[in-house]
Parts: sequence; structure tokens; C-alpha cells
Amino acid sequence: MKLEPKFIHAGLVLYCALIFVLSSIPGDNFPEVDFEFSDKIVHVIIYAILFALFFYSLNNQVKSIKLQTFSPEFALLFTLLYGVSDEVHQYFVPNRSCEFYDWIADAAGGLIVYSAVKFYRSNVKVISILCLCLLLSGCSSSENTVSRSKIKISFTETDCWLNLMPMVNKNKNILGFLLSMNVETNSSELNYSIKDLQIYFNNDTVRNKDFSMEIFEASGNLIKINITQNSKTMYLDRQKEYPAEAEFMFTLYKGNNKIRSLKTPKIKINKVY
Repeated sequence: MKLEPKFIHAGLVLYCALIFVLSSIPGDNFPEVDFEFSDKIVHVIIYAILFALFFYSLNNQVKSIKLQTFSPEFALLFTLLYGVSDEVHQYFVPNRSCEFYDWIADAAGGLIVYSAVKFYRSNVKVISILCLCLLLSGCSSSENTVSRSKIKISFTETDCWLNLMPMVNKNKNILGFLLSMNVETNSSELNYSIKDLQIYFNNDTVRNKDFSMEIFEASGNLIKINITQNSKTMYLDRQKEYPAEAEFMFTLYKGNNKIRSLKTPKIKINKVY
């Protein structure tokens, strides 16, 4: 029994909406899978299905002969573009990140089904081999990244304030902040570091500034990390209006291995007189 085209089109729209909803879930609330490269494999599967829906939808529409004739190529293009838009979307979701290798996994999923379609249509095996090489290179590039499934991270405190009390030194830093995190892991090693701190104010963006970090073992499998201001570092331009909100983004490393890019929700800046 042949499926009606309108059901295929509707399924494509609903599936795109489902991906958008899943990408809107903050990282702390997103379920984790306990095996290596699990996140990349999930990306491959999701976007393989998305390509298939794009392909069947384009192949069964009658408004454009060009879209129908080149339905595999256009389906791959739309899959890749949706993958890019999805990674950009995750950049704005708390504790989610925009990652190039996630997009590579998305592309691999689309290319796998694209290769199968082209192989079926023209029996050209070269495309399938190239797709497999791309998938393997994407996975091998992730070998230096610590498996996310082994580490669980959560913010326990996010606070930001302006110290507006009278002070002798007018060039002294007046911004204070405390970002406190719990890192649950099966290792008691304390070789964590924070890099690429960025602060987004409602009227400015601050990058490449010094900060202070405190790290200690709270229990057998719980590491505590506190990020605070550096008293000698100027974060605010005194010529501009003081901001009302702040949002912090940074990357957590263990040794030389990137664990995750993290972003706080918007924090109201309190004023201390």
C-alpha cells in the first residue's frame, strides 16, 4: 500500500518540530546514554531518518520537477542546513553547545542514506565508501574528547553583583560573580580547568578576561568548582550604563580534553551599596 504524499509531508514537518523540541531541553535535564560516542551515534540516526523524510517528501511532490528529479541531492542539502540551524539553536539553550563534530555526525547520517539511495539507483559504490570514511573520521576526531556519559555537571549557584560602595581607587573592579558547579564523576582527579570565559551583558560582551577558580573534592565522586571574579580585572566599561543582567559561557576541560561547553541562564545583577 502506497503512503499518501500528504502524510509524508506532515511526517517531515512533525519530525523537524520534534528535533527542535529535543534541542530546546537544557543539558542538565537531557537524558544521557552510557556508552562511548553515544551522542554522535544518536546524531547519525536522527539525521539519517531526517534525510529519508526529506527525500520521500521531495520525491513525492509534484510542484517542482527539478526538486523531484534531484530529490536525493536537495534532501541532503536540506538535511545539512537543518543540522546547522539546530546547532546554532543549541548555542542559546542553557548547558547545550554548538559543536562542529555534532554537525559532522548529522552530515554522516544524511550521507549514509544518500549513498544508499544513489547506490540503489546507479550501483555506484564509491559514494558509500566515501561516506563511511567521513563517518570514521568524525568519530576518530572525537577520540580526544572525554565521554560525556561519564561526567554529570550541574550549576548549584549563579550569582552576580555590582559593588557600588564608595572606594578610593576609581579604577577598581566593581563586578562580582560566583558560579558554583558540581561535577559528578567516577574519578577523584582534580585536573580540571576552565577556558574561554565569556560574559554577555545586555549592553556589552566581555572576552579573554582573567578570573579565579577554586576546585576541591566534596565527596568520593563529587568535585566542586567555583569560578569567581579577579579583583584586579576590569570587566565593565565605566563610560557605559551598568548592565542589569549577565550570562556566562565557558568550556570545561579535564587535562587537555574538552568535556563540555557550558552556559548559565540569564542572571539578574544585584547592586550593593
